[in-house]
Amino acid sequence: MNKKIILAVLICGGLLNSTAFGSRGGQFSAGVGVSTLGFGGNVGYKINNYFKIRAVVNYFQLTKKFGDSEVDYKGTLRMFSIGALADWHFLQNGFRLTGGLLYNGNNLKVKATPSSSHSYNGVTYTPQQIGEVKGTVSFRPISPYLGIGFDSGHESCSGFTFNADIGVLFQGSARGKINSISGRLSNDSAAIENVKSDLMKQINKRSWIKTYPVVSLGVSYKF
Repeated sequence: MNKKIILAVLICGGLLNSTAFGSRGGQFSAGVGVSTLGFGGNVGYKINNYFKIRAVVNYFQLTKKFGDSEVDYKGTLRMFSIGALADWHFLQNGFRLTGGLLYNGNNLKVKATPSSSHSYNGVTYTPQQIGEVKGTVSFRPISPYLGIGFDSGHESCSGFTFNADIGVLFQGSARGKINSISGRLSNDSAAIENVKSDLMKQINKRSWIKTYPVVSLGVSYKF
């Protein structure tokens, strides 16, 4: 009789432990994906059926020329972020709420060459006065992330899983620096400040800059 009682207790304890903390196996995962933050990779650890933690990294780079009738631009966009995220599977299934912090190394290096007189911060300058402008745009270095998503294999022990997320990176207003201007006013601090102010106004007037939308798709393998 005592043996039967002990066996029943062990079985019930195992079932409760499996429900509350997840079955053995499938606690670790590694994956890759693509998002509006670039191409990414991640490793994760499933604490229990409610919580999982992940380390993530994203990278992307693009150089493009663009412009209008007054200014020609060449920009190099570098997307780089690395950080830690925590997933809350509030229904103990694939749906999750995610929060965390990312080191935000996203930046834009810009070369601008005016082809005609242009107004910077309300002051008009000729191409000869400004010449080629070189500047850098960056963002808040530590940026919070908040999102919602789905992991198809949250309840599985091993194998490949599909995941999708949508969220917001709170990176704040863009920050700018003018590295140099090559024209006759290259040493004029007022001209440099006007060029910088105009560049920041043009970038920050876009509503999605401060709260950058993040959409991601990926695959992972659990083991």
